Amino acid sequence: MKKPPSRITRRQLAAAILTTAAVAQTPPSTPATPDAELQAAREQNQRTAEALAKVQTPIAAEPAFHFTA
Repeated sequence: MKKPPSRITRRQLAAAILTTAAVAQTPPSTPATPDAELQAAREQNQRTAEALAKVQTPIAAEPAFHFTA
C-alpha cells in the first residue's frame, strides 16, 4: 500500500521559510573589529542553516515556472 504524496502549496512553503528566517535572525550588533564582524556573520549563517534544516520540504514542491530555450 503506497502512501499518497503529501502536498504543500507555494504559500505554505513560503510561510515556513519566512517564519524560519525570521526566527533565525538576531538584532544586529556593532562588532568592534573586522574579525569579530566576520565571526558574527559566520555564527548568524550557522543559526540560519540550522533553522532551515528543521523545515521539512517535500520533493514534490517545485517552483511554478519552467525554462524555455
